Amino acid sequence: MSARIAVNLIGQRRYWPMLVAQSLGAFNDNFFRYALVTIVTFQSVSLFGLDADLLVPIAASAFTLPIFLFSAFAGRVADKFDRTRIMRFTKFAEIWLMLIAAAGFILREPLLLLITLFFMGVQSAFFAPAKNSALPTLLEPHELVPGNAMISGMLNISVLIGIGFGTVLITREFGPQIVGGGLVVMAIIGWISIRQLPPAPASNPDMPLSPNFLWEIVRVLRSTLNHLDVLRPLLGAAWFWMLAASVVTLIPNFARSVLGTDETAVLLFSALFTIGAAIGAILCGALAGKGDALPFSVAGAIGLIFFNLDVALITWNLPPVPAGAELIPGVDFVSDPSNRRLLIDLLLAAVSAGLFVVPLQAMAQRRAPADKRGRLLAAGGLINAATATLGQFTLAGLALLGLPLQSAFLYLAGVSLIVAVVAFIRMMKLRGNSPSPS
Repeated sequence: MSARIAVNLIGQRRYWPMLVAQSLGAFNDNFFRYALVTIVTFQSVSLFGLDADLLVPIAASAFTLPIFLFSAFAGRVADKFDRTRIMRFTKFAEIWLMLIAAAGFILREPLLLLITLFFMGVQSAFFAPAKNSALPTLLEPHELVPGNAMISGMLNISVLIGIGFGTVLITREFGPQIVGGGLVVMAIIGWISIRQLPPAPASNPDMPLSPNFLWEIVRVLRSTLNHLDVLRPLLGAAWFWMLAASVVTLIPNFARSVLGTDETAVLLFSALFTIGAAIGAILCGALAGKGDALPFSVAGAIGLIFFNLDVALITWNLPPVPAGAELIPGVDFVSDPSNRRLLIDLLLAAVSAGLFVVPLQAMAQRRAPADKRGRLLAAGGLINAATATLGQFTLAGLALLGLPLQSAFLYLAGVSLIVAVVAFIRMMKLRGNSPSPS
């Protein structure tokens, strides 16, 4: 049973250091980003005169752009060098980045924070392919779905906690100092944790390494096109990251401008999304067993259609909230019975997203040839960054086109429909060809 496998993995040195380091990294990413989003959205911190509708997606893209630029090169590094050593190096670099971030918050310098966010993206670009290619090295094939499910579930819980602390603490007295100190402490603990992970040897240590990271993007994408069995689940997982990025950038302005709620509601909505995604991931890991987990992706995609569509329908006729209007506290909004349907939709959409992504991650890891695994899985990071950037600019696109914010949920439902149809057709085709499609 997958649940038993996951429990056994938690106590093993070949797994738990990676789980802890990944979780603390996710916490720091969102602790930092939501603290920045909060001061931009609710405390009128600006850069170059840009308002929140444009500055928030720009800040988000400062994180994803380097992931797009450097993931391919990082994948080559992950095939050439020991993956554990790469993860140790990146977690050590995170400590120094968090020290710079702390200075940015204390000095209230948004440009310094954006620059730091960019280099956090560089750090993530190198950590992710090392982690993803280490998993099939350190785990058995039947452990990949529950192992990925635990990482995905803990990642979402860490995201939630990071969002909560980042949103709440930055607005308090001595908030910048507390946020800065917390970022540094979590980075240090993450570095200590990853040092406990055993070696994950390189699969192609004699491979040449070129510093031309732009050409490496072309080379990796070309190679991935020759491995369509790996590319297909990578593209599916990229949709999840586009959805998540859309929600991250949309929720603060959606809460303020459509629902008329304050920053505490942003925390509560984000909690619903991250808890739901964690529940979906853990459910998939517990129920999938050793067999085909692709039906969970199909079910998740169907859920994303209906629940996103319902959010749009519920809120479509709400009048815009005037600037300067008194905002409803998040607790009051959640306790109002008339809002329960919206809250349930947000939760179930997130559960659907968690169900959707875990089988695809494990499928890509299992199918990637060992000697090219780092580069092929890095292509997933590159595609994720590209789609996440599209998701982050959903908000900016709506603002530029003059469309209501609710249109974003119609857009997400429409793309989910396409994803669901493709996933279902692919599942039927695989079942017709083989009893074990993964």
